[in-house]
Amino acid sequence: MLMSEGKMRRGRPKGTGIDDSDRIARLAELIRVKPELKPTTAIRVMGITDPSIIRRLRDKYTAYARGAAAQTAALQRPAPAPVVHAATASETVPATVRH
Repeated sequence: MLMSEGKMRRGRPKGTGIDDSDRIARLAELIRVKPELKPTTAIRVMGITDPSIIRRLRDKYTAYARGAAAQTAALQRPAPAPVVHAATASETVPATVRH
């Protein structure tokens, strides 16, 4: 057994296991419609007032937004155009290239 496998971590474990996908989707839609809203304000507009839930949703939304931005950037990168060179009959081809 390695030393790192047996070492106990301190504090609360990461992640709650709570499925907030519907809330995150509503939050993302609200921010898309009203981009001037910050995530915390948008969460409060949704009617959520518990500070721990606000913090959890804000952190999950931030991770979601970062992932969505990276995915959008990857999709927007232009693919390199293939270089196509068609020799015409009038062009001379060097003797080393002729087959």
